[in-house]
Amino acid sequence: MPYAEPLSSDQVAARLAGLPGWEVLPGGDGADAAATLRRVYRLAHLPAAIFALHIAGIQAELDHHSDLTLGYDTLTVALTTHAAGGRLTAKDFDLASRIEAIAPTHSAA
Repeated sequence: MPYAEPLSSDQVAARLAGLPGWEVLPGGDGADAAATLRRVYRLAHLPAAIFALHIAGIQAELDHHSDLTLGYDTLTVALTTHAAGGRLTAKDFDLASRIEAIAPTHSAA
C-alpha cells in the first residue's frame, strides 16, 4: 500500500477551495503530473522563523514534511508528496489546513 493515494484534479480543486491564499503549481503536463501546493506568508523575518519552527513541529507530528523557505519578509511553504510521485495527496492538504489554523497566532498573512 502506498504512503498516500494521489488526489484527482477534481479532488485537488475541491480541497484547494477551502484554503484561501494557497495555490497549486503544476510540475508537468497531464492529469497525472506532479504538483506543488504553495502559500507565501508575509511577516517580519524573526516571526517568520518562529512560524517555521512551529510548522516543523506539526510536520514531525504528521510525519509529512514540506519545503520551508525563509525570506526577508516572507515564509514560503511548498507541499507535495514525494512518495506519491510528487503528486498531491490528502496529507498535503491536511498539513496545509493545520498550518492555516496556526497562522493567525503568528500574525501571518
